[in-house]
Amino acid sequence: MRQRIYIWIAVAIVLLLVFSCKTRYVPVEIKTTETVEVHDTTITERLVPYKDSTATRDTVSFLSNPYAYSWARYSGGILQHSLGIWPNSVLIVTVPHYMTVTKRIEVPKIVEVEKKLNWWQKTKIEIGGWSMIMNILLVSMMIVRWLRKKGGARNL
Repeated sequence: MRQRIYIWIAVAIVLLLVFSCKTRYVPVEIKTTETVEVHDTTITERLVPYKDSTATRDTVSFLSNPYAYSWARYSGGILQHSLGIWPNSVLIVTVPHYMTVTKRIEVPKIVEVEKKLNWWQKTKIEIGGWSMIMNILLVSMMIVRWLRKKGGARNL
């Protein structure tokens, strides 16, 4: 009978030791910023219409490009030359421009957080404290009893 009690006490102690508290990992976000520089900007400007004419003794010609045109006509020994800009011509100029763009990056970070105790764990802690006091009292009583029995401590 006594051996069964000792076995049940040992099983209870092992179970109390196995089911203990542990910490839990909770990811927490850290917000950082990253800066990117953009170095190009385009500016659009409309060209002003422009014409130029000249007369000379030469051959007939016609020239054209995306922005302007030119024609020349020969009549009576005189060459008439005309230069013009197309009415809806547009000039695109690229100007370096420094612009800073800031974007947020969220990086997960693991922070160790203690898990809150449930009622059973709190009860085990409370009972454990009382059992430690009881064990100390029991051991001290056994020592006093042993000393009295032995006869070494007469005043106890």
